[in-house]
Amino acid sequence: MNRTPLTVYIADDSQPVTDMLTELISAPGRIEVIGVGATEEAAIESIRSMKPDVVVLDLQLKTGSGTNVIRAVRATDELARTRLMVTSNHTAPQLKAGCLELGADGYFDKVKELGALAAALSELAEAKLAR
Repeated sequence: MNRTPLTVYIADDSQPVTDMLTELISAPGRIEVIGVGATEEAAIESIRSMKPDVVVLDLQLKTGSGTNVIRAVRATDELARTRLMVTSNHTAPQLKAGCLELGADGYFDKVKELGALAAALSELAEAKLAR
């Protein structure tokens, strides 16, 4: 039985948001936030070196964009299993569809759906621990 927690990297340009997300999703022994980044470049570099199980990704970063991070991760074979969960204040259906088409595994409204994000991560953690 695998006892390693689900590892999560958060890419968001807002420190209060990364702090809040870290607090919301961290669960000792189950879900561990292993890094945070505010720019596209930092996120891509960290994801490639840390290889987290899940990336919680804001669409608007300090420099660059979340969609470019999705493209970079999906273009890297060794990151094929990395789950990409997009969070955004932009709830346009075409934006969500576009992200999912690019390869995101989920799209959550930062205002209304963080509980659903936490639940999705919890399910992934359970599945990983059960392996």
